[in-house]
Amino acid sequence: MNGQTLLLRQVNPQFLRDDHLSSQAFFPFPKDAGQLSVYDGDQVTAEAAYLHFTQGLKLASIGVWAVTGGQSASLGIVSRPDPLPNSPAHAVIDFGQRNENQCRKLAKLLRNFAIERGRLHPMDDAV
Repeated sequence: MNGQTLLLRQVNPQFLRDDHLSSQAFFPFPKDAGQLSVYDGDQVTAEAAYLHFTQGLKLASIGVWAVTGGQSASLGIVSRPDPLPNSPAHAVIDFGQRNENQCRKLAKLLRNFAIERGRLHPMDDAV
């Protein structure tokens, strides 16, 4: 992974309302212990990540958005590989020990980067 690596984020359908991507899509919830799950775009395409998530893991996703490792680093957030047995391309954006308000602000900035790039998969009726 490097600054150009796309960090592919699956977005829960609840986080897209009226064609508006909520910053919740990039917010690490308490159960995440400050680590936001993403796919390492150097290892997997947006389409393959989407299929793995929705068909392989049987989880809900309205689509894939992404930020780069450089964009997360520009906000002082570390991204790193975190391979799992059922997902070798798993990575995390690690928010560290930041409080909830700090995480919300950073999530909005990550969301803005992702919106600029646009939805990567699926491309039909793209938001």
